[in-house]
Amino acid sequence: MKRAHLAALLLAAVAAPAPAADPGPGAGAGETVIGISFRGAHRAYPLALFATRRVVNDVVGTQEVAVFHDPGSGTSAGWFRTVLGEPIEFSGDAVGAVADDLTTITRWDLTTGAAVAGSLAGQRLVAVPIVASTWEAWLAAHPNAERFAAPAP
Repeated sequence: MKRAHLAALLLAAVAAPAPAADPGPGAGAGETVIGISFRGAHRAYPLALFATRRVVNDVVGTQEVAVFHDPGSGTSAGWFRTVLGEPIEFSGDAVGAVADDLTTITRWDLTTGAAVAGSLAGQRLVAVPIVASTWEAWLAAHPNAERFAAPAP
């Protein structure tokens, strides 16, 4: 009888839906996010993040990515940030859509993914598909989604 009870508990635990991701502090109804999905990993980047920076470096699943958003123009883009087999790290700042890679001292146009100056001039980043959505809609489509939170200073 104990085995049957244990089996029922295990089955209930497996069948139970996973809890929804906590929206975190500052998440409001209708908050607009930029979403990235890659091989089963889903991350949302609130547009409020981009009030003080233009580029966010992150890892989604196992992939190094950069998310760019310019509030002035409303332009957004996502990029894999591995070049020639090595990850690069962007400064959080950008002048318009041009940002500096701190790893190779290269300047990138983040609307096209092209290196426009520096040691990697002429190289191109590979685009990551992004989706503009609300946090609620993103979470409904991807129940295991995470909301990006900037590391504490």
